[in-house]
Amino acid sequence: MGLLATPLGWLMKGLYMLVKNYGIALLLFTVITRLITLPVNIKQQKSTQRMAMLQPELEKIKKKYGKNQEKVNEETMKLYSEHNVNPMASCLPMLVPLILLYAMIPVVYQPLTYVTDADKNNVKSDSAYVKNLYTICAELDDSAKTIDKLLKDVTEDEDRAEKLGEILSDEKKYKKSAKALSSMTEDEKNRILNDLANYEGLDTFIVDPDNFTPNLMRSTYGPEALIFNFKTKADGKYLGVLHGDVQTAVEDFDYTAFGLDLGKIPTKKDATVFIPIVSFVLQLATTIISQIFQRRNNPENKMQGNMLIMLLMMPLLSLWIGFKFPCGLGVYWIYSSGWAVIQVIFLNLVYTPDKIKELAAKDAEKAKEKRKKKGPSFMERALEVRNEQGSTPPTVEQAKKKYSEFDDDDDDDGEDKKLSKSQRRDRDRQKLNEARKRYAEKYGDEYNED
Repeated sequence: MGLLATPLGWLMKGLYMLVKNYGIALLLFTVITRLITLPVNIKQQKSTQRMAMLQPELEKIKKKYGKNQEKVNEETMKLYSEHNVNPMASCLPMLVPLILLYAMIPVVYQPLTYVTDADKNNVKSDSAYVKNLYTICAELDDSAKTIDKLLKDVTEDEDRAEKLGEILSDEKKYKKSAKALSSMTEDEKNRILNDLANYEGLDTFIVDPDNFTPNLMRSTYGPEALIFNFKTKADGKYLGVLHGDVQTAVEDFDYTAFGLDLGKIPTKKDATVFIPIVSFVLQLATTIISQIFQRRNNPENKMQGNMLIMLLMMPLLSLWIGFKFPCGLGVYWIYSSGWAVIQVIFLNLVYTPDKIKELAAKDAEKAKEKRKKKGPSFMERALEVRNEQGSTPPTVEQAKKKYSEFDDDDDDDGEDKKLSKSQRRDRDRQKLNEARKRYAEKYGDEYNED
C-alpha cells in the first residue's frame, strides 16, 4: 500500500500547500479521490442492477430444475449469455475503492510523514520514541509509580538518568520497561532516560488518555497523529523532546478542522464529541438510503436479516472507533460518508432500472457487433465448453468439420485409395482422437479416449 500511499501523499501535500489547513485539504482530498473512483462506482451500479433484474429469472430456473445443479448451472450461464451479463463484473469495481481506501489510511494517519517537509527518518524515530515512552510510563502508572517517586532518593551527585536506567531494567519489577529498553540502541536508551529524568511530569503527560490513546499506540501506523499534542497540550512544555525539524513541522502545521484539534481524541467534555456521532449518522444514512432505493427498484428482492445486521454493524463500529482514535480519522469518515450519501442518491436517480434496461439493450447490440469481429464472448465461450463437456462424442464427419482447426495434415487422396475401408476407418478414428485431445488441451476440457 506504500506504493499507492506515496502519490496520494503528494496530492495531500499539494492541497495543504494550497489551503494551509489540514481539515480543508482533507475535504478536497476526499472529493478528488472519490471522483477518481466514480467511474468504477458507476460500473458497479450498472452491474449490480443488471444482476438484480435477472433475479426473478434465476429463481424460475432454480424452481424448474430443482436439485439438478448441473442443469441449473447450464441454464444460468445461458441466461447470462443471452443478456450479456458477466456475474464477475462487479468484483473489480468493489476491489478498486477498497484498495484506494487502504492506501489513503496511512496518509490520514501520518500527516508528518506524507504532508510536511520533516525528515522521514526523524519522524519515524520520534514515533518510535513516543511509543517506547508510553510503554515504560504506562507500566509505571499501572503500578502506581511515577518518575518522581522512583528518583526521590537520588542525590545531587548521582546521575538521575543512569539511576533511572538501573531501576527500569529490573525485569522482575518492570518487565515491559526492561524489554523496551533492551531493544533500543544506546543512543535511543540515553535519549529516553534523560528526557524522563529531566522533563518533570513527562511520564504522567504521556499516559493521560486525553493526550495519548493505547489504541493508536498499538496500531500499525503508530502514534504519529498524536505527536501534535506536544504542541497543543501542556503549553508546549514537552515539545523539546522531538527532533528539531519535527518540532518545526509540528509548530507550523495547521492540524485543525472547524476550529477543532485533529490530533485530539474525541471526548464528551468538548465539541469533539460530535465528530464520531456525525460520522455514525452519515454512515447509517448511507445504509438506509441504499436499502430504500434497492427495495424500490427491486421490490421482489428482500434483504435477509443477517445481511441487514452486517450493514448496520459498520456505522456502529465507526462510532466506537471514532471515540478511540484522533479526530482526524473521524473527520475523514464524515467527508467520505457525506460523499457516499450524495453518490448513492445520484447513481440511483440516474441509473434507474429503466435506464439500465436501455443501456443493456445497447450493450447487447454492441456485443453482437463485437462477436462478429472477435468471436464469442466469455460467457458464450464458457457455455460452449460446458455443452461440449456434457455432449456425446461427435461423429467422424462432424469431427472433421468441428476440429479442422487442429488438423494440420493435408488429405492425401492417393493414400486413401491404397487403404482398405477398415484401415481408413481406423485412421480417421485416430485422427479424431488426436483432434479431440488437442481441443481439450486448448480449452481445459477433460479428455477420455474412446
